[in-house]
Amino acid sequence: MELLQPRHLILVRHGESEGDVRRKLGTSALIHPNDEKQTEAGHIQSQLTGRWIAKYIMQVYGFEKFDSYLTSPLIRTKQSAKSLGLSSSWAEEPRLTERNRGDIQGLTKRRHKEKYPDSYQAMLDHPFYWVPPGGESILAVSHRFGELVDNLTNTNNVLIMTHRDVLWAAHVPLDRLALDKMEDVNTDSIHNGQVIHYTNINPTSGAVESMELAWKRSVNPSSDASANELNDWFQIVEPSVQV
Repeated sequence: MELLQPRHLILVRHGESEGDVRRKLGTSALIHPNDEKQTEAGHIQSQLTGRWIAKYIMQVYGFEKFDSYLTSPLIRTKQSAKSLGLSSSWAEEPRLTERNRGDIQGLTKRRHKEKYPDSYQAMLDHPFYWVPPGGESILAVSHRFGELVDNLTNTNNVLIMTHRDVLWAAHVPLDRLALDKMEDVNTDSIHNGQVIHYTNINPTSGAVESMELAWKRSVNPSSDASANELNDWFQIVEPSVQV
């Protein structure tokens, strides 16, 4: 009988980008959002995140490097991956790229509402299923991310640098969250530099209990007062089936 191996899947949102600053100011993009870069503040956020991962994951669980380092191919994520300071060997993975917002890419909410009023209302009514004109839904993102997760089943320790909407979409394949619960997810809690840590190690007993990633914690190393707490875990359970 094969012994169960400890597994860690770490998802990280990139540090603050030019797009994040632009959206806070309420201005439209001057360049394509895919070309927006990480800011200096984002670099610092990513550095803090890298130090947190090194101290509270790698050191605590006793491994010196991850088996796989994967990043979205977009500029801001590649820059944030480098800023972590944990590896120089990141592989670009297209399934980690940000959600395609199609024809509304880079528009302010006001311009979106003016140009595509039906799309804007659909976004408000059902954000998980909403498909931007010429773009993709979060449901579609969850499908492509789920394919990637299936490919990582036999890889023990994986570090991923990606985007907020991908972290939202990850709730389906990783948290086994029912689709009718996806719109209850508070995406505002997914900050720049956020770390989402999944593992198959029971945080209470320290034992490896299954191949499934059954425990999760979420930390913002840049601002969480509880960032150094190690026991703020959530156990992932299968959704109940209605008979």
